[in-house]
Amino acid sequence: QDEQLKLTQDEKELLKQKFQEEIMEYKEQIKQHSRTIVELEDRLLEAKQEQKTLEEENVTLLAKIEGSMHRLSKKSLLDLAVVFLVTFRELAAAQKAILSQEAVIAGLTKELAETKAQMSDMKGELSEKQKVELERNLSRVKSQESELSVLRGKLYEMSTLVDKKNKELKAVAEELRYKLLKPESAEGCLKRSSKRDPASNTSAGQHRGTRTNLTFQELALDLAELGAKCRGLRHEETIRRQKEGLAELRERIRLLEKAQAAALASRELEPLVLLKRDLPEKAAQRAGPVREHLLWPLPPGSCSRVREQAWVLLLVYLDLIRALGALMNMKELAGMQSVRHLPQEEREKVGLQRRKDLELLYERVSKLKSRLERKEEMLKDHESSAEQLRLNRVSLHTCREEVARLEDEVHREAEENALLKEALERTREQLNREKRLNRAVKLRQV
Repeated sequence: QDEQLKLTQDEKELLKQKFQEEIMEYKEQIKQHSRTIVELEDRLLEAKQEQKTLEEENVTLLAKIEGSMHRLSKKSLLDLAVVFLVTFRELAAAQKAILSQEAVIAGLTKELAETKAQMSDMKGELSEKQKVELERNLSRVKSQESELSVLRGKLYEMSTLVDKKNKELKAVAEELRYKLLKPESAEGCLKRSSKRDPASNTSAGQHRGTRTNLTFQELALDLAELGAKCRGLRHEETIRRQKEGLAELRERIRLLEKAQAAALASRELEPLVLLKRDLPEKAAQRAGPVREHLLWPLPPGSCSRVREQAWVLLLVYLDLIRALGALMNMKELAGMQSVRHLPQEEREKVGLQRRKDLELLYERVSKLKSRLERKEEMLKDHESSAEQLRLNRVSLHTCREEVARLEDEVHREAEENALLKEALERTREQLNREKRLNRAVKLRQV
């Protein structure tokens, strides 16, 4: 019996320690809730102060509108539209802040209800002293709940004030529009009266200048309405579209940067590729008339201008061939010298040498073209391999994420198994204790 009493006392001590720890945790939670409530009250006071400042600005704005309605200028009207948009946005921000505060308060009340239910479950297992302390904590929680209800009422009043403020601003905007459109009707009446009475034409002429101001005011109001419409979801939609456009533009720039080297090489060698079609056949045909002019000398005093032009064309042709040879890293071509002062036989030799040079140049260009095609194929292969590498990296990243998730699951299962083993050991120890107690009781009875 002494051992049983000791065991029961030890169990009671353990339960007391456990309950005290849980009570300390609940106290800490209550402190945190009270701190959050104080912070929310501070935020509410700040929101009230902002609301007061907004109301004062609204009052001053209304006074300015009423005092200077008949002598508004373009600049003052634009300032008024800007102030209206700014106050409207501030009201929207205040509404969002109130909604977030209400969500926080709802979460806190839910947590308080859960803690209250847990404390009511534990109430039957506590001692008298612990019950008294629990009652005190419950009274504190009730007082905090009452404070929360008061705070909720204040927030509701704040939301109603914000809605009222929004309605007042809309009414002010409508009144402003009505007062701005009202002078146009007065101008129409003045025009009708001017038709009846010619003496009033001078006053009507004075009002014509104000019509431009009124049209500008209408444009400013339309601009204000457009700014009000662009806020919210439409504004977010435009931002999203702009982000998508920027992403697409970046993708295009990346693709253009990849193809830049190949495009530059193809643009540099494009004249050579086009010339290789004309070099074997048409080059000789173009050189034929020049050679005829050179082989058959013109009679003196006839067509000297044509001969000079032919020589100029020949020089241009030779310069073009030299430039192509330099681009192809060829040495000095043999048939590129001038044949103006050579006899006919040497001219024919030079013509044959030029044809050989053209054939050699054509072979070089064809080889360069084939090499360029091979490089383009290699570039395509590299791009396909890079794309495959990117896909492999993506799959590797997903595999790593899956492995990390599986490792977390294994770790979690290991922790659960360890907890289950501890619980099993505790139950075994408790069963062994009960068996020993039963044996001791049986021995005493015998």
